[in-house]
Amino acid sequence: MIQARNLGAGYGPRAVLAKLSFDLPWRRASVVLGPGGGGKSTLLRTLVKGPLGDGADFWVRGQLTLPVSAQAVVPQARPAESRTLGELLGAEARQTLESVWACAPAAAARLDRLRERPIALLPEGLWRLALLTVAIANKAPLVLLDEPEVGLTADGVRWLARRLMLLRAERTVVLVTQHLPLARMVADHVLLIDDGMLVDQASPRDFFDEPGLRRHTG
Repeated sequence: MIQARNLGAGYGPRAVLAKLSFDLPWRRASVVLGPGGGGKSTLLRTLVKGPLGDGADFWVRGQLTLPVSAQAVVPQARPAESRTLGELLGAEARQTLESVWACAPAAAARLDRLRERPIALLPEGLWRLALLTVAIANKAPLVLLDEPEVGLTADGVRWLARRLMLLRAERTVVLVTQHLPLARMVADHVLLIDDGMLVDQASPRDFFDEPGLRRHTG
């Protein structure tokens, strides 16, 4: 289980998250919802170990317990990743590569060329798909995704939902999204963040089907 108690985070003098406390189940999919600018991506960043979670002006306070350190991350902003998809995957992941990119047939048709381009130079949508491929292939137990559906077609989003439902059976997934149909299909647990506050956390049934009975400020 991922546990946070009085978790705060911000950038320089600006606080974005204000004393959030929550539990995220292990080997399940937790979905973080909320309006743009409400703190969803900052919350995800507090869970990241490594370059995305570091930075001279980024700070985290409070208690945060992560059971493992190995992670796979698909960020919202284009990464400065100079390596190619082929370099990150290796030859043994060819089957994973082809199965993932089947959701984007036009790109899959030129996959041999795309896999040799630096991920940072891939078109919008495709670099997210490339990092998602790496996340699936590297078998990290914790997968952090920030709006991975952006740039995908409707068929691509449905494929993503099916793949994440498979992924959550063996990994822990934390998904930030504003795509409610995707959230409903994937979520085992839902958090609602607004203005840096935890507005709600619940099972998807309680969250989506009975919000008027139980919405509260966390």
